[in-house]
Amino acid sequence: MQLSSGADYVGIEIGADCAVSINLDDFMVFENDPTRAKQFFKSLLFNHYKSKPIDGDDGSDFDTEQRLIGGAFTQIKAFEELVRACEGVPRDAINILSIAAAQANDTKIAMGAVRKSAGKWFSQDKAQFFKEHRDAEFLLAWIADEVIGTRRSRAFLVEITARNPLMDELYDGRMLHVLKRSVSAHDRPGVRYIAYKIDYGCYVELLTTSKAPGGLLAGVDASGHET
Repeated sequence: MQLSSGADYVGIEIGADCAVSINLDDFMVFENDPTRAKQFFKSLLFNHYKSKPIDGDDGSDFDTEQRLIGGAFTQIKAFEELVRACEGVPRDAINILSIAAAQANDTKIAMGAVRKSAGKWFSQDKAQFFKEHRDAEFLLAWIADEVIGTRRSRAFLVEITARNPLMDELYDGRMLHVLKRSVSAHDRPGVRYIAYKIDYGCYVELLTTSKAPGGLLAGVDASGHET
């Protein structure tokens, strides 16, 4: 909190005054812990559904999380794709699902609808970030070309000591997500890295093409060299 223009900030400092004991990305991002991520979003959607009764629906058809998911999606993989697409952000999950449900109308939501809705949500919401962060947009384009285009991967490593304000902007804008905050490469013992994952919306349109990313992690250092 800032008291007034030019005044010092008042509050507590992470690390010096208090410790961060839990990183929610460890539990809610699909690639970190698929089981916990799926369970969290099952509960989120079920509680959201139960929060406001629907006229003519006594709730008996979808009285459990499993029944709700089974009634809403054509297959469990479609629900898993929603969990993967939202990148651990509940607000994004609700909005992607809303778009998909509107498109599906009275039918169940299929895998293709989830992917199409995730792309639409990315364009409507997240892509607005680029209007005020053009340099960060150029950096993300380079990263996507190198990691997705060349390496056919979705994630990459950056040395933990590297400092780049544009990377911070991409993280704050939810264009990059932290998978792990301290990992090592087998051929560089002692060197620690942050593992970043490129946002799902950046490559969703490639998933049904020959340019779709394959594995999750491509190892690169701060200079872009393979580790």
